[in-house]
Amino acid sequence: MQTRSTVEIARAALREIFPAASEDGLDEAARHLTRWGVEGHGNLLGGAEAALMYLDLARAAQENAEFVPPGVRAAADGAERTWRAPRGPDRRPR
Repeated sequence: MQTRSTVEIARAALREIFPAASEDGLDEAARHLTRWGVEGHGNLLGGAEAALMYLDLARAAQENAEFVPPGVRAAADGAERTWRAPRGPDRRPR
């Protein structure tokens, strides 16, 4: 599958997960999700790592905190990234 198609599919899925995300934010999050998938980071995600990746995607998508499910932040405690975190200002929902 072409990278562009993969990013478009990821973007469509992220639109469902992050309904308040900006268009630019969805583009950014889709690029991260696609890169992390190609690099194989999703293969060994435990619950804590999956929660941390969710928070990273929410940050990249510039999602509003009200749409982050309760408990995700707590579930990410102690997780370590095997992927590169999104760059830029910390816009992670609190």
